[in-house]
Order: sequence, then C-alpha cells, then structure tokens
Amino acid sequence: MKCMRRPDIDTVARVHIATQAFLGLGGYGAITRLAQSYGVSRLFVYKLLWQLRLLYELDVGAPDAPEAIRTEVDRHILWLRLEGHGALARISQILKQLGRPFSSVGSIAQRLAAYAQALPPEELTGAPILFLVCDAIFTLGQPMLLTVAPRSLTILTIELVENRAAATWKQPWDALAEAGLITQQTVVAAQGPGWVKGCPLMGWTHHPDLLHLLRPLAMWGERFYRQALAAIAREYERGGVESGRSEAVINKRRAVYEAAKAEAEEQIRRYDHYCYRWTALRHALALFDEPGMLPELTVRKAEIEAIVTLMNELDGARLHQALASCTSGLAGYWGSYQRAEQVLQAFLRRQPREVVQALACGWQLERQATNSTAYRIRKRLTQDAEFYFSYAATLLPAVSEALRKEMSAALDAEVRSSSLSEKVNATLRPLLETCRGQVAPPILDLFAYVHNHRRFGRGKRAGKAPIELLTGKELAKTWRTSL
Repeated sequence: MKCMRRPDIDTVARVHIATQAFLGLGGYGAITRLAQSYGVSRLFVYKLLWQLRLLYELDVGAPDAPEAIRTEVDRHILWLRLEGHGALARISQILKQLGRPFSSVGSIAQRLAAYAQALPPEELTGAPILFLVCDAIFTLGQPMLLTVAPRSLTILTIELVENRAAATWKQPWDALAEAGLITQQTVVAAQGPGWVKGCPLMGWTHHPDLLHLLRPLAMWGERFYRQALAAIAREYERGGVESGRSEAVINKRRAVYEAAKAEAEEQIRRYDHYCYRWTALRHALALFDEPGMLPELTVRKAEIEAIVTLMNELDGARLHQALASCTSGLAGYWGSYQRAEQVLQAFLRRQPREVVQALACGWQLERQATNSTAYRIRKRLTQDAEFYFSYAATLLPAVSEALRKEMSAALDAEVRSSSLSEKVNATLRPLLETCRGQVAPPILDLFAYVHNHRRFGRGKRAGKAPIELLTGKELAKTWRTSL
C-alpha cells in the first residue's frame, strides 16, 4: 500500500486515537472501525496503542527500597539457578548486565546457601507410600543416594555419601520408617549390592527393576547388528574375484569371498534369531496377553525359560553371563504378576469378563505408548488403546469410564520399574554439571524443595506439584513465592 504523511493528525489527535483504541480493547472490530474512521492503517493505530501502554508501564515513582531491591535480586538468582540451571559465574554476568547490585559470585553463593538453610521442614503426610524407587547418581565420582515416591515423583531423601553400601542406604530408610511413611516395604531398584543387601537389614522386599534387567540383553542386539553390518562390508570388499589374472588367484579369491559370504549369512541369521527371541521375551514379560488375561505363572516361567535357553545358543560365555544375571533377577520379579492377578480377579468378580479384558488391553497399550519415544509407534499404540476403551464402552456404557479410571489406578499402583527416578535425575543432572563437583547437602535440600513444590507442565501430572500428589493438599503458593 502507498504511505503518505498526514499533517492533519497532530499530537492531540494521536492521543485521542490511542485512548479510543485502549478503551476498545477486547471488542470485536474496534481497531478496524477506528482505523477506517481516521483513514489510517490498523498498524498505525496499534503503534499508538503500544506507545500508550508503554507509558503507563514506566516506573516513574521513587526508587525502590533496599529490601525490595534485595528481593528482586534474589528472585533473579533463584530463577536463573533453579529454573535455568545457570552456573554462578553466568548468573553474575547476567545480573551485572541488568545493572543489579549484589551480583558477585560470592554473594550469589551466599544467598543460595541462606535460602537452603532456611527451608521449612517438610510434612510428608497423606496417602501411604506402597513402593520406594531408589537410584544413585554421581558427581565427580561421589555417589548421591536418591529415594523417590514413584506415583507422585516426590523426593523423599537425597544425600551425598561416601559409598553405596547397605548400611549407608539403611540410614535414610530408617528416617522414613520412623516417620511412618512406609506401609508396604517394597523397594524397586536395580540389582546393586547396596539395595539387595540393604533391604533385608530393614526387613523389606527388594523388587528388581525390569529396565536394568533387560538393558544388557538389549545391548546384545545392537552388538549383533553391528557385527552383521561389518560382515556384509567384508563380503562386498572380497567380491571382486574376476580381477585376478591367473586361475589360481581367481580360485583363491573366490574361496575367500565364499567364506566371507557364509560368515555374513551366519551373522545375519544370528541377528534375526536374536531379534525374534528378544521380541518373544518382551511379550512373555508383558503383564497381559493379547486377549487381555494374565497367563498362569507356571506357564509364563516355562515360556521365559525356553526363550532364554534358545538365546543361550547364539553366542559365547559373555551372553551366557548376561542371560544368567537376567534369569536370577527375575526370581524376585514374579511377585508383581501375583499382585496383578489379585487385582484382575477382584474386577472379574464384579464386572463382565469381556469388559475387564478390553480395559486391561487398553491399559497396557496406553502404558506402552507413554513409554515409547517414537512418534509413529506412540500414535499407533494410542489409537489401539482407544479402540479397546471404546469397545469396553459399547459393552458397558453406564459405568465404563468410571471403571476404566478405577482399573487404571489399581494397575498403576503396581510399580515394576525404577525408570521413574530418571525423570528426577534428568532435572538434577544439569544442576550438578554447573556445580563443578562442589555440591553441599543444603543445596541438595534446596533442589529437593523446589522439585517437590514445582508444578508439572505437561503429562498426566500437569498442573500438580509432587508434594500435592503425595499429600493430597493443594499448595497456596508457588515455590518462588514461598522462598
């Protein structure tokens, strides 16, 4: 469009246009009507409106009091450190560029330590904790023990220790037991000796983590895949048998090529067989089968034993050792199937079998979709889960939605993996990377307080803080306002 000067629209007229635009905010077509009445563009009106709003946002009052300046600087420090995971030196530079006082590295560290030491004691009361998820994270080789309530992701204890021995783990567990937070003594963790030996000291049950049990076997699939690719590459390298000048050289190269070809076929066959058996093992470990029922535990054990026996035939001693470790860990895993069987039988006594089976299949597919990182697979699993939920709704329209929520809550109560602790570790690691190994216990307490009072931004826990999910009490303030 052609632009032209409007000497008739002086400063007074511009003020009138900006005022009318401000009063017309929220009304449909108000800016357009105003632009047409004055014969100007809508952008011209918006620019005048922005200038007017900027004028009202200016702080033309008296300078802030020292207490207000201190609070504002502290707010920046807490945001940049605990939300932005910024290093102290970078926070200092940002505060200096903003023209804020108290911007030295020493002053920032002192303020963080003051907030950490002034934290109020947590009152972890509410729903009883049935499971504990435990993990260890390292900073410059020093272990940090982490105990999390899996359903709410609340950090119960976080301590910097010298080792991961059983007696070391027993100390935070004693504090939780004395507080009366533990009702069903089950610790879900990996096969580390600290957890395996520490649970009997407390009279608790150690539940092996499925993720750590299967991860070594999954790595063998990747190893067989790389070996198959290398064998295929060697076969192609030795494929030029016709380049020899004599019959003896050609025959020799042909023999080498045939050996490489046979080796590549063997590596491909081994990889294919391992993938098939690995998939069969994953299906055998799944909670429900395709019809939505729990296979008998004896049948499940026999199937898994047969699959492990077939996998043992594929490689040497190192794979045998990984399979033996997985098999021994599964010995403590069967209790989860027995508890799930009790939940399923309780619903079967109250509701029709087809409805319960459809909801069980939908719950399992929905859980697999949540754990999947590939978008297409997650979308397909979500669609399959919705199909089963819709099918259950057609069979029992009256109570299908309420029954679905009840059954999902009952099945979710069983914790089979400690992978939930990785969500906490993912928020803690960026903070540790900026500490350069100088981590004090009060700073860890400050991190735990912020994590427990920070509301989740997405997922099924969106809008709720971990401490709210644990205690059932809604927070009146955000963590920043509380600090």
